[in-house]
Amino acid sequence: TIHATRSTWRHCILFTFNSTLFIESSSKVWKMFFPLPLLFSVSGSRFRANSSYVIKNASPIRDDVRLNMVVSEDHASEVFHMIDTDNSGLICSDELTQVLELLDIHASEEDVSALAKFLDVNDDGDICEEDFLAWYTEAARTVATETNAVRQALLSRRTVHNFDKTPVPDSVLNDAIEAAINAPNHKMTEPWRFIKLGKKTISKIAEMNSAEIAKTDAAKAKKKKERWEAIPGWCVVTCKRSDDKVLEEEDYAATACAIQNFQLSMWADGVGVKWTSGPITRTPEFAELCGIDLESERFVGCLWYGFASGGLGALVGPKRKKATVESVMSTLP
Repeated sequence: TIHATRSTWRHCILFTFNSTLFIESSSKVWKMFFPLPLLFSVSGSRFRANSSYVIKNASPIRDDVRLNMVVSEDHASEVFHMIDTDNSGLICSDELTQVLELLDIHASEEDVSALAKFLDVNDDGDICEEDFLAWYTEAARTVATETNAVRQALLSRRTVHNFDKTPVPDSVLNDAIEAAINAPNHKMTEPWRFIKLGKKTISKIAEMNSAEIAKTDAAKAKKKKERWEAIPGWCVVTCKRSDDKVLEEEDYAATACAIQNFQLSMWADGVGVKWTSGPITRTPEFAELCGIDLESERFVGCLWYGFASGGLGALVGPKRKKATVESVMSTLP
């Protein structure tokens, strides 16, 4: 049972800046911050100040998924003094909006008003730097769950080799492509193209590949064809060619970034991806089947995607030893 008081409001303030905290989706992990030794992940709950609640179906969030966020008190102090031009150590409630915006904390007028009232402990219209920094340091750490989710996706993503037959909804593919095309690209060239392959095209590619293998091993060719045709999703990615070789190299790199975004988006939706670029994908026949004009664009990758057999949680890390930060980073004076 939790009794939500004014003190608990302070812990929730960056979520809503008022006395109501909404946990909206079971597909996301939200942290509720109360003066308790445990953090909980709960969905479908609503909390109001000065009320008591019984938490059901709550589980502690593991320590290893908590955020390692950079919360700079020095930066918050610098921003505070940008507004506190007379160095009095105080800002007025109206100036709080400017401070929040400079710290990338976006809130409505109502939310800012609620926060200002909370921080104005003397009710004199002024907010002191000490109270603001204490709140910022505590609150900023508690609301960065989404940043942590991004980092966890980056560190946990694995290539998936075996897929279930269940088709992946087009909405998941569309979300992945939307994430992909937000990758950085020099001069905003947006050089990428994504080609979703249907069953007929996939079958033709699988047949072409197995025909080559059959020259030496007919049994292996049959198995390979069946395996390729069973992969639920195929997406071919290309990038533009350019007479400017430096620009073409930059565009290729940008498209590789887009593919990583694609994979991370899929992973976040519980879908695995394998980025392939085998010999068959580099043939004119493959390009023709996929509608690729090799004069104006180049093949970058064929992305197989689907629900991982056994689930993403069953995947193990790569066998090769990962490089450490120290082994790949050097520092120059």
